[in-house]
Amino acid sequence: MSPSTCQQLADIIRGEVVVAAPVCVVQRLRDIDATILGRQTQSPLALPFALSFENNGLNLGESVVLQREINPFMTELRRRGLIVTAVHNHWLFDRPRLMYMHWENAGESPFNFARKSFEAAVAARLFRR
Repeated sequence: MSPSTCQQLADIIRGEVVVAAPVCVVQRLRDIDATILGRQTQSPLALPFALSFENNGLNLGESVVLQREINPFMTELRRRGLIVTAVHNHWLFDRPRLMYMHWENAGESPFNFARKSFEAAVAARLFRR
């Protein structure tokens, strides 16, 4: 995938390119006031909305979600035909409780996957736009 194509995918989510090759990874951080071990965090490991796109058609997504966002976001992803594969925590002693959702599909245009993923996030109110 070309760097310019990867940038176009980042633009869909109003994010940035993290890695362009060999796999395109784009990310936008969630605006969550969070602490881990009592310390404020803005780490991309703690607050991601991230998508990856491989040349073989594999598309993957991961986002931090608050507990109250889990069911609405999962519903919106599934409504768009995306496969939700996991919901779990990453950290101990976090406030608020940060959970992480993963989703995937294969064989679909990366542009469609990015649009569906971001539309689901907006519909579930993870982002305003």
